[in-house]
Amino acid sequence: MVTLGLAIPTFFYYNYQGIRANGILGYLKQTAGPIWWMAWLIFPIETVSHLARILSLSVRLYANMFAGDMLTLVIFSLCPVGFPLVFMGLHVIISIIQAFVFMLLTMIYLSLAVSHEH
Repeated sequence: MVTLGLAIPTFFYYNYQGIRANGILGYLKQTAGPIWWMAWLIFPIETVSHLARILSLSVRLYANMFAGDMLTLVIFSLCPVGFPLVFMGLHVIISIIQAFVFMLLTMIYLSLAVSHEH
């Protein structure tokens, strides 16, 4: 639930910034695609794509943390002394990488939302 709690404000933030930078019509026009007569097809696809970003951010973070916890649990049950510390250190490193990926995706989504067509 924490990962979803991080993904939802991210979704609202980059959409807010996109509307603020381009205006409501400009932002909707950006999601309608480059060809006006294909907008009826592209707009629903882009809407689903934007909603899938919430799922992508939350599931990616949750699944990696869950897998790391399960791996640590298995290693603890097989070899309770010494060796699991290596996996706990690895889990910390993976957590840092996942936080970086979450931040990087947020920045990419934000840059796409505020971009202007030339």
